[in-house]
Parts: sequence; C-alpha cells; structure tokens
Amino acid sequence: MVYTVSYVVVGGKKKYPSGMMNQSERPVVGEQVKLGENTFEIVEVKRMLPPSDDFEFLHVTVKPVGEETDS
Repeated sequence: MVYTVSYVVVGGKKKYPSGMMNQSERPVVGEQVKLGENTFEIVEVKRMLPPSDDFEFLHVTVKPVGEETDS
C-alpha cells in the first residue's frame, strides 16, 4: 500500500509549512514524524478518499514535539 499523506501543523501557518509525501506505512496517532529539521507528534489521521487498489490519501494533523495545542 502507498499512502499519500498531507501533513498540516496545528497553528503552524507561519512558523511551519505544510507538506505532502508518499510513504509505505500508515501514520498512527501518537507517533513522531520528522519533517525537515523538525520533529512532530501525530495528533489526528483522517482518510480523505476511500482506498483504491494499493493507494490511500490521508490528511494528518501534527504538533511540534514539546508544544501544547488547544485542540
């Protein structure tokens, strides 16, 4: 399975850019992911479209490690 993942940082509009990447493992809430030079914790994973063949498109919300969020 190939996951196309859209990463969005909570409250990070100016400080952290959003990004997309293809990966072979599905992201899981609570895991950490390194995007650029920063490390983030996954706080939400949403399926954007039903899986098709060996492809799934996901929206993942992350927060910088060590920072609190309001959500």
